[in-house]
Amino acid sequence: MIDKVQVFVVSENGASIYSASKIARDEFPEYDVTVRGAVSIGRRLMDPLAELVKIDPKSIGVGQYQHDVEQGALKKSLDQTVESCVNLVGVNVNTASKHLLTYISGLGPTLAQNIVDYRTEHGPFQSRRELLKVPRMGEKAFEQSAGFLRIQDGKNPLDNSAVHPESYPIVELMAKDLKCTVTELISNKELKKKLDLKKYVTDKVGMPTLLDIMEELDKPGRDPRQTIQVFSFDPTVKTIEDLKEGQVLPGIVTNITNFGCFVDVGIKENGLVHISELADRFISDPTQVVSIHQHVKVKVLSVDLVRKRVQLSMKGIEETVS
Repeated sequence: MIDKVQVFVVSENGASIYSASKIARDEFPEYDVTVRGAVSIGRRLMDPLAELVKIDPKSIGVGQYQHDVEQGALKKSLDQTVESCVNLVGVNVNTASKHLLTYISGLGPTLAQNIVDYRTEHGPFQSRRELLKVPRMGEKAFEQSAGFLRIQDGKNPLDNSAVHPESYPIVELMAKDLKCTVTELISNKELKKKLDLKKYVTDKVGMPTLLDIMEELDKPGRDPRQTIQVFSFDPTVKTIEDLKEGQVLPGIVTNITNFGCFVDVGIKENGLVHISELADRFISDPTQVVSIHQHVKVKVLSVDLVRKRVQLSMKGIEETVS
């Protein structure tokens, strides 16, 4: 018996920009732009962060008024946001592209390329300390970046965690006090419960740092991103002509404005949910109710076939958020 096919909806925003970029030409010189764009969309499902860093954030569509603000300030803010996201998730230093590594705190384009070149010549990194052998990787850059670079199946299990190398001695001391290995300490919750963290507080290491270490030891190398949800549009709705007033449909929020939000219900035209139709209560800001890419249920209020406009509502619909 064939298992049921799972369907995922992936945003194509910016795919055409990527497909015509130098990055895409370097990665897939033998493919035309349509194939490169399709590959980009597919890779977003596998690891959206690793793929989207190759595209100027402005090309992804970050807001209704992005072209009305000072572009230099916008770029700086977006770059900081991307860097924050990359560092929050962390990257596998043995598989990450130079584009992803560039956003790691303390690196930048030159060091990112040097890491990739060193990895290509010498093989996968076996430890974080080995990063110091990379050309131009000084102690300062290592200190800033090491905690965000992961090494899976390396010599030290802490290298696959967010615990910074400067805190390794603390974890090793904990393991020594419990008469176990670091690996056993990480994998055994009962052992960690025996620790008296106050014992490890020093002038340089406070309780907040120790609590962060313990949280990471509970789930080393965890990915803080949510698991992608399986989503399906109504299979009976293919075009705007298939819409009928009163229909309740699944949809995805594609854009938010000050007057409401736009929802994709599986056809070419996105429908508008006016702010007055977002909830059964008064709201002054659509973001109080919805967020970009949120899965929602909407009711069709009206369909204008001539102007290709669809009015939707989220009022009185149970289980609006999926």
